[in-house]
Amino acid sequence: MTLCAIDARTPALAAEALQRSMQQADFARVLLFTHGPFTAPAGIEVVDAGPIRSGAEYSHFVLRRLPAHVPAGHVLVTQWDGFVVDASAWSDDFLQWDYIGAVWDDQPAATCVGNGGFSLRSQRLLQAGLDARIVQEHPEDAMLARTYRTLLEGTHGVRFAPPAVARRFAFENEAPAGATFGFHGPKNLPAVLDAPTLRRWLAALPDDFFRGRDARRLARALLARRMPAVARQLLARRRAAGRNDFNTWMLDLAAQLSRPFGKEPT
Repeated sequence: MTLCAIDARTPALAAEALQRSMQQADFARVLLFTHGPFTAPAGIEVVDAGPIRSGAEYSHFVLRRLPAHVPAGHVLVTQWDGFVVDASAWSDDFLQWDYIGAVWDDQPAATCVGNGGFSLRSQRLLQAGLDARIVQEHPEDAMLARTYRTLLEGTHGVRFAPPAVARRFAFENEAPAGATFGFHGPKNLPAVLDAPTLRRWLAALPDDFFRGRDARRLARALLARRMPAVARQLLARRRAAGRNDFNTWMLDLAAQLSRPFGKEPT
């Protein structure tokens, strides 16, 4: 199995996430696709993929260019905000499916699998993604799992894992009911990283992260995990990024940060 991440924006964080997966499991190859000079830790092959400046360019790479770099076996596609957390939750049953990703909780059961940010993909799925009839590419996971699912299943024989299997494989928006192999999503980071690591990761993220919805979700998760110092850092970065949007959620956050929390977890 190949482990990979595609990241030209925060390659250092992507490399650290890859390392965390490597600490949990052995992979035949570990690839980091980025752009420009970057020295990765031992065991990670760096591939210059050229500029990847947007989500649409990321989707194009995953659908159209990644298959050439993974000519055999399965690939575990990850991002900076997702990695393997419990190798004991692995099951060889996962390998019988062509695509597994965390469940989307806002989709019907027939098309709720799955999120691409931490996803297992077979050769059949990779090659199917090259089909010229796939004319919409972004976001690539929604295109595969929803928009073109009938084409992939009917023409290419692609098998999407059922929701019960996907929930054992990874979590994203749903809280896990038990142990999972991995996860995806910034709001889940406080459950798997300590406060010093989170502070360091926040310092490494670009301003555009703090302007978006993921920053709001992460702020709430930090408070739920009783990490007010990290939440303050996030709020300061959001202000510095130009989002002085003191709407309801930020007023609530500011109020919660003013209350005593006791000792913050380390």
